[in-house]
Amino acid sequence: MKQWRKLVCMVLCCVSVLGITACTQQIEAPSATPSEEAAIQINPLPEAVSKDKETARLYFGYMQEALLIGEVRVFSVPINENSEASIIAELIKGPSTARTDLTQLINPNTKVVNVAQDGTFLSVTLSQEFLTPPETSPADGAAENDTYEKTRRMLATYSIVNTIVEQGNFSRVQIYIDDDGTGTGRPLTLEEAGLDGEGTTEALERRGALDLNGQNTLREIMNCIENKDWNTLYRYISFKNLYGEDKPSLEDFKSEITTAKLVVSDVEIGDEIQSADDLTEVVMASYVLKLRDGDAKTVSNVPIRLILENDVWKMTYTTFKRNFLS
Repeated sequence: MKQWRKLVCMVLCCVSVLGITACTQQIEAPSATPSEEAAIQINPLPEAVSKDKETARLYFGYMQEALLIGEVRVFSVPINENSEASIIAELIKGPSTARTDLTQLINPNTKVVNVAQDGTFLSVTLSQEFLTPPETSPADGAAENDTYEKTRRMLATYSIVNTIVEQGNFSRVQIYIDDDGTGTGRPLTLEEAGLDGEGTTEALERRGALDLNGQNTLREIMNCIENKDWNTLYRYISFKNLYGEDKPSLEDFKSEITTAKLVVSDVEIGDEIQSADDLTEVVMASYVLKLRDGDAKTVSNVPIRLILENDVWKMTYTTFKRNFLS
């Protein structure tokens, strides 16, 4: 009987030892390898943490026109920064390097000093670099021209206003300039904003007339024809039509137009109708057309189709010939 009791005690002791060993193995976590330790390191700085990526249409200049064109961009918003500050920072960076047709409007050395909400208005304070043009100037030395510089200042101002208002959170934008680096800004003057008049700007609302949408694109095309600016007109002709056919060379294009003696007058731009796929658009237009030595004919409320090429509305060469050379 005593031997039996001894045997039972020995079994219980073995079970207890095994249980303790198993628990110890579960509690002790395996040590991480050097590569694993490197993989799980986290940057403690708040600017290193980002929210989900956001998307916005940022407005820049287009060639040397007094118009704004949108470039869709995806960007990250630091956790210690609001979306509007990040959007303005992206505008300051300028257009993508691949978009050679887009123009940088804001000096890239400009700093976003402060962004604050004032009801439905957004107050934006920028460093004084905003008042100087970018180092990169448009072709043909246009930045040295006083008229263009006034246009650039106006476009730089409204690139911020239009971009912010189109996010749907604010109705107007008030821009301040921090002259002395103290963080306290004063209102942008009308002259600094490229606007007529004296004094300071108030909160500015979106100016849709500056947007190079379908209507304004057709208006620019008509202006080019009226002013016989064939080089600029050529840039508004798409490289390919809907059937994949290339447009002619610039020399052939100009030769055909001058041979036809194309004249357009009394232009009226009507409604625009965008397609479901957002890649084509129809703009209604009326105008008086005259070719060669023929009589002028009135073209009333006809649909003119545009296609989207690299985020720019353009006319195919086929459409141009059908509407203006026949």
